[in-house]
Amino acid sequence: LQWKVRRTLAFSIHELAVILGDQLTAADLVPIFNGFLKDLDEVRIGVLKHLHDFLKLLHIDKRREYLYQLQEFLVTDNSRNWRFRAELAEQLILLLELYSPRDVYDYLRPIALNLCADKVSSVRWISYKLVSEMVKKLHTATPPTFGVDLINELVENFGRCPKWSGRQAFVFVCQTVIEDDCLPMDQFAVHLMPHLLTLANDRVPNVRVLLAKTLRQTLLEKEYFLASASCHQEAVEQTIMALQMDRDSDVKCSEHSFLNILRPTGTVVSFLLLPEPGLTALHQSGTAVGGPPPASSLAGASCLLPFPVVLRVERK
Repeated sequence: LQWKVRRTLAFSIHELAVILGDQLTAADLVPIFNGFLKDLDEVRIGVLKHLHDFLKLLHIDKRREYLYQLQEFLVTDNSRNWRFRAELAEQLILLLELYSPRDVYDYLRPIALNLCADKVSSVRWISYKLVSEMVKKLHTATPPTFGVDLINELVENFGRCPKWSGRQAFVFVCQTVIEDDCLPMDQFAVHLMPHLLTLANDRVPNVRVLLAKTLRQTLLEKEYFLASASCHQEAVEQTIMALQMDRDSDVKCSEHSFLNILRPTGTVVSFLLLPEPGLTALHQSGTAVGGPPPASSLAGASCLLPFPVVLRVERK
């Protein structure tokens, strides 16, 4: 058959599998499917786009046979074909539900970590979502050993990566984990947050800017980190203070703007202004109940004061 015909079949073989059922699919369609896996990229993409749709129709034993072949999707005829790798990341997110935590850790984890370091940002973005969902699945498994091991690997490979892009990827992964609630916040605070906050001292401004945005837009949105009873609040406050005192203007702007989001109903905000040497210390407190603080509050003055502001937020 010509490749264009094979391509059409590759895009529709999962529909045939639904009609034929699992027994006939295993006997008649699986050999054809296996042939498409070794075909041209133009044919393989059809199989890849519906990989989850096809594999979910197979018996678990037959499905596990394809774990050994998933790695082959990282190799393409044209290395510039980044959309192939992006589609692989999308499909792996769906495949997480089809395999056991052990299989996910042994076979899908290496592929996911590889994709997180891809040269193309679009591939990396999807891969951060993949890794965060993987953390969620493995951490909820019993026992959660695989989840802890994956987190440790993320810290070692990305959080402590000698390349700034790797450390930036670590912040993105943490951001996604928080946004999608892939870990209970108390577990995030134990396993990931200490390594995340150390990046406030990173030598690359882009990493510190991203950290400031993550704290402002993601971490501080969580009730756990706003509660005064949280034992981790002090560490977050100290990091905020360090970022406000950053020597890079972009980092300062990113962190100063976080004052604008701390205006929830029924929130008490304490302002502690830490002056630079030679300036007089100033301490004020304000209460925002039922809406934003008054115009005279320090939220509006933050752009005028030449020294950093540390806030303590308490829910009533």
